[in-house]
Amino acid sequence: MSTEFQKSGPNVAVSSKGFTVMRHSGGWIEYSDVSGTITAEWELIVKPSLGVLLYPRSGGLKSLTPARADEVVNNIVRALQFLGERVELWQVENW
Repeated sequence: MSTEFQKSGPNVAVSSKGFTVMRHSGGWIEYSDVSGTITAEWELIVKPSLGVLLYPRSGGLKSLTPARADEVVNNIVRALQFLGERVELWQVENW
């Protein structure tokens, strides 16, 4: 079992790697690390099972370099999975 994350509140995961992810019910995710705070958008999906659809080029992610955006998205996905969420990424080519 990974010890990277700790739950510090409802929908909040804190990583031992120096970032925090908070899923807000209003359809946005807050990602914070030493570089600052970045937002991303998500929506609830129900098929084939309940989960989160994350838009990898939304919110503050749009202003990041592709490499940094990929790093942040990967961190968000791992944090949400730690919180028990099933996560799917919206395919960029469909955006």
